[in-house]
Amino acid sequence: MKKVLLIFLLFGTLAFGETLVGKVIKVYDGDTITILVDGKKEKIRFYGIDAPEKKQSYGIESRDFVRSKIMDREVKVKVVNTDRYGRKIGKIYYKNGRYLNLESVKGGHSWWYKYYAKNEHDLKSAQEQAKSSRKGLWREKNPVNPYKWRKKN
Repeated sequence: MKKVLLIFLLFGTLAFGETLVGKVIKVYDGDTITILVDGKKEKIRFYGIDAPEKKQSYGIESRDFVRSKIMDREVKVKVVNTDRYGRKIGKIYYKNGRYLNLESVKGGHSWWYKYYAKNEHDLKSAQEQAKSSRKGLWREKNPVNPYKWRKKN
C-alpha cells in the first residue's frame, strides 16, 4: 500500500507540476507577463498560445486584452514547463478559475500554438470558432502567424 501511495504522489506531482499564485505586475504582450510571488518576480509565458508581437498587426490589441483581464490582479499559474529563456510556461487562471489562455484564443487575441500544444483540443476548437466567427485578429484578410512573423522580421 505504501508503494502505491508513493508512486501516486510522485507521478501526481510530476503530472500536475508547480502552481504559482501571484499578482500581475507587468504585461509585456498577449502571451507574456511578470507576476510577484512572495516578493520574487516570475516571468511567465502562456502555455499553448502565441500572441501577435507588439509591432505586428493586432499586437497591441492582444496585449491590451490581457492587461484588461489581469493587470494588478492575482492569478494562478499552473506551470507546464520552462523555456530556454528561463521563463515558466503555464496555464493562467484568474477570477474564479477562468482560463485566460483559452479566453485569449476564443476571442481571437492569439493563435493556438499547435507546435507546442498539439493535444490541447480546447484551444484548437476555440481557434476554429474564432476564425469562423471572424473575431479579433481573424477579422483581417490574411493574419500572419506570430511564429512566421518573427522568422521574417
